[in-house]
Amino acid sequence: MSESEAKPGPAARLQRHRARRAAEATKRMEVSVPDRDAGLVKALAGALRAGGDRADAARAALAPLLLTQPAQTGAELVAFLRASPLAGSDLAFPRDPDPGRSADFD
Repeated sequence: MSESEAKPGPAARLQRHRARRAAEATKRMEVSVPDRDAGLVKALAGALRAGGDRADAARAALAPLLLTQPAQTGAELVAFLRASPLAGSDLAFPRDPDPGRSADFD
């Protein structure tokens, strides 16, 4: 093998690998799941990575169950707080009247 046909070094291979990953628009993630769910999570990741109808169906089924949207307006936040199990209960949290201790900063 001549020098012109030599294999690229590790830095060049790593750069090509990173460029391919960036072009694929994928993100590598590490998760910890119970043993019994490992196969399910692996299959889900494979389906999402492959794309297509199965990925669309999985997203459509899981998104409403797992993703929550942040409140966009004050009215949504008020509605959320009013739906709380503690709404309407007379909770009183008395403040500690102790002023604390003095500190000498000199």
